[in-house]
Amino acid sequence: MKYEYWLASLMSINSRKRIQARMLCDSARELYEKSEKSLQKMHIFTEEEIELLHKSRQTFDPELQWNMLAEKKISFVPYSSPEYPERLRHIYQPPCGIFYRGSLPGGEKTVGIVGARMCSEAGRSLANQFGKKLARCNVSVISGMALGIDSAAHAGALSAGGNTFAVLGCGCDICYPKASRNLYQNMPQQGGVLSEYPPGVEPLPFRFPERNRIISALSDILIVVEARERSGSLITVDCALEQGKDVYAVPGRYEDTLSRGCNRLIHQGAGILYDIDVFLEETGILCTKNKKPEHSGHILLEKDELMVYSCLDLHPKFINNIIEETGLNLLEVLHILEKLKKNRQVQETFQNYYCRCL
Repeated sequence: MKYEYWLASLMSINSRKRIQARMLCDSARELYEKSEKSLQKMHIFTEEEIELLHKSRQTFDPELQWNMLAEKKISFVPYSSPEYPERLRHIYQPPCGIFYRGSLPGGEKTVGIVGARMCSEAGRSLANQFGKKLARCNVSVISGMALGIDSAAHAGALSAGGNTFAVLGCGCDICYPKASRNLYQNMPQQGGVLSEYPPGVEPLPFRFPERNRIISALSDILIVVEARERSGSLITVDCALEQGKDVYAVPGRYEDTLSRGCNRLIHQGAGILYDIDVFLEETGILCTKNKKPEHSGHILLEKDELMVYSCLDLHPKFINNIIEETGLNLLEVLHILEKLKKNRQVQETFQNYYCRCL
């Protein structure tokens, strides 16, 4: 295992190349002991990378580094291990290995929650509530332990007694940001803190976009609570979409800069998270036992409900057009459409497009 650690520490070489080379050998030690000529014959590494491999063997002491890992109570799982997280195994750039304190996500349902560091108090409160609600449904919360939305989601899950996992942009022996010290200390008892970077690796800016692919990969579903138009959270969204994950965004006011990223995602087809219980039902996390029976006869509608129903026909209509025609705001329209859906008067033919039921 100590030679697997050596391979995972070679961050200057693409992880896919390292994994490919390791899979062509019986062990990481075999790769470690290969001559430069043998490495060239693999036709995987460039001459510069072979030079890096050669130099690393002169400076990296596998025995010493492995003992230091044990002293810091940090666990390590390489790509070659059956314990390596299955959700990470098939992404475009899988980590060569994962270092962690506590545990790793298993086969349970997972939801990622990301958003602005400089969030509003309303956004912080929502992220905290989402974390609590998901934890009570035995869903593990995945995020990045950043200030703002990330930390609020972790804190909510912990306070509800659930599991939560933080993916760091540095070695998992470093608490970053320092303000998240309480989360960093408590998470290993209710989940874990993990990283693809070896201990001692500093939290440099370019490492945070890199780690975002791991947050999305470990999440079955991704929620964005607040995001500016050019938010780092949108990098996580791009990774999630590339990995085939569902993305939900919390809508906000048109003039609110912290909502522009979320509103844009909704415009592009992301799911709208306006009610956590509806989200849990739609995603199958919370199965409703007492479903309403099919309606029979005429159902009386309130004034606003009739207005929404009347502007629909059998041709799907985009939600923005419904808002424009009725003069109601987004949340009002969403609540009404949800009620009409439950009454089987309206159906959502595809995301954010509605029409009357036959």
